[in-house]
Amino acid sequence: MTSEIGVLDKIALKIGWLPGYCNICGMLTLFKVDHPNFREHVVCVKCGSTNRQRQLACVLLSEIAGNANELRTFANIKDIPKETVIWNTETTRALHEKLALHLGKNYISSEYIDLSLKSGEMWNGTLHVDMEETHFKDDTFDVILSSDVLEHVQRPLEALKETYRILKPGGFHIFTVSFYHHRFTNEKRAVVDDEGVVKYLRKPWYHHDPMRSEGALCYTVFAPELLCELEEIGFEARLCILYSPLHGMLGNNGIVIVAKKVNDPIHKKDWIFPDDNVTILGQ
Repeated sequence: MTSEIGVLDKIALKIGWLPGYCNICGMLTLFKVDHPNFREHVVCVKCGSTNRQRQLACVLLSEIAGNANELRTFANIKDIPKETVIWNTETTRALHEKLALHLGKNYISSEYIDLSLKSGEMWNGTLHVDMEETHFKDDTFDVILSSDVLEHVQRPLEALKETYRILKPGGFHIFTVSFYHHRFTNEKRAVVDDEGVVKYLRKPWYHHDPMRSEGALCYTVFAPELLCELEEIGFEARLCILYSPLHGMLGNNGIVIVAKKVNDPIHKKDWIFPDDNVTILGQ
């Protein structure tokens, strides 16, 4: 996948604005295009959602509708059935706000706050959850959402095993992560030894974190190897590539991964052909 952006992306960046439809607030809107890092910007002037949040919403809406390979042009958060039980691993920003308003008690949001807390404890009104060892019961959620979280988890495979446990059969973990296009294997950048000391394998890399002024340390940058690891856990894994100027999804890094907890993991591959684990959504 090349780093070169498309002609329309260049025009939008030069003009600074792009008209379209936001699948989070469900409004015709303008997207502010003022930064070449499209993934973290392209902000909806109505609700403040960013490109990456709308990518998650796009896949979420398609999966819930049962149309995994179809971009639902004018769908939005209000189209999610109110009985859908969703856990989102963040407590800020537009997607969280709209899901909380729409789903009410069927929506749970959390942050990873501090090692001293146990999963399920509250801190200043915020639920603390450790993805590696949650407090949730088996088969609890229809959907789990995590947006650039797993790269900051010390043992991401343990976290994914945990999401498999707490998803209902047929449920989805829909997520984004830092992802390499140019290699197959994941890159471990840091590990924690038996004494709890962080060992750096690469130069320390911190990402913005609304909970920590110093940012969040990146332990892993993922690659297509992640899909194999998901299947070993028992998921049916698919990588979605999204591009839709209408929805303010620009750039060439629109990757969202779907991990479905299938009802019968032993036979889950019987009718899956090699190309079925990559979906391209957009127009």
